[in-house]
Amino acid sequence: MKNIFKYFFVGALLLGFASCEEDDGDENITVAVQDAVERGAVLRTIEITQNEVNNEDLEGGLSFTIEEQDVEGGDLLDVVNVYVTYNDNSDGFGDSSNAIEGQEILYQTITAAEFTDGPFGLPRFTITISTEQFLDLTNSTLETIFGRDTFVTRLELVLTDGRVFSSDNAGGIITGGFFNSPFQYVTNIISPIAADAFVGDYMIVNDSAGVLGFNVFEEGGTVTLAQPSGGSSVDRAFDYVYLPDAGVGQAAVPFTMSFVVDSVVIPAGQPTGLQCSSGLRVGPAPDESFGMFDLVDDSSFTIRFTDNYGDGEDPTAVQDCGEAPKTVQATLTKL
Repeated sequence: MKNIFKYFFVGALLLGFASCEEDDGDENITVAVQDAVERGAVLRTIEITQNEVNNEDLEGGLSFTIEEQDVEGGDLLDVVNVYVTYNDNSDGFGDSSNAIEGQEILYQTITAAEFTDGPFGLPRFTITISTEQFLDLTNSTLETIFGRDTFVTRLELVLTDGRVFSSDNAGGIITGGFFNSPFQYVTNIISPIAADAFVGDYMIVNDSAGVLGFNVFEEGGTVTLAQPSGGSSVDRAFDYVYLPDAGVGQAAVPFTMSFVVDSVVIPAGQPTGLQCSSGLRVGPAPDESFGMFDLVDDSSFTIRFTDNYGDGEDPTAVQDCGEAPKTVQATLTKL
């Protein structure tokens, strides 16, 4: 266990270094990514300006700006293919029998010539998919979609030398956190919640422990919920110190969630700031269960998620630090 703590400490130091670099702005991030793409390429997310579909009107959709980076400063870019998949996760609500469900559909192919130079001379492009376009592409309507359903947008980067990069072959250090090149974006179909609901100070209580038997959160600690920058109207986030009882002294990181219908949905692969090798992450519970909330009462709710989340086919397989994933639940009560 002492050896694991040593690994944790190294992970915390690495995170601290990354944070210092990020404070110096996008230019330092660009340099760091260039150093990391000697054998590949990334599509870094610059900004997400919109990412939600409301099941009550045609407002909304997905809009985000990407920046292509490769070892030749963007000259290897050939095309970016944009695919969309509709997932019906709300059995019993709406009739999606005529929809194209669970199948990838090509939405757009963006050629290198359509990109424009960003502030550091690297190619940038803004991808926009409106609610109406999501619906038309998947043969859906407002009457057939419901909260918990999702549209998944996947990017496929094709280089001039024939290599292809996407969410299925990009390493964890690229897809999350510092480099922020996920190649994939999930757009939740939501039922609106009030802007002042589920915000402010909450006391958090661990209902179950995480990896190594440690609590994921400070027991009885206070966290402050707010709508994250660039998040949808149903997204909330708070900063926390992961595994505080481990005594590593790492910096706080964000914990993000979405309030969908009556379930609290945890996005996959959120970095914790600690690692032994590949990085400890949190994500949705492996049994696909959710925390619960009451749309008209924000006084208390639960979150349910996986600690040491892995994105492989076997959700029980050993992940970082030689530890299997743990299903964790916590209760948050408004102060």
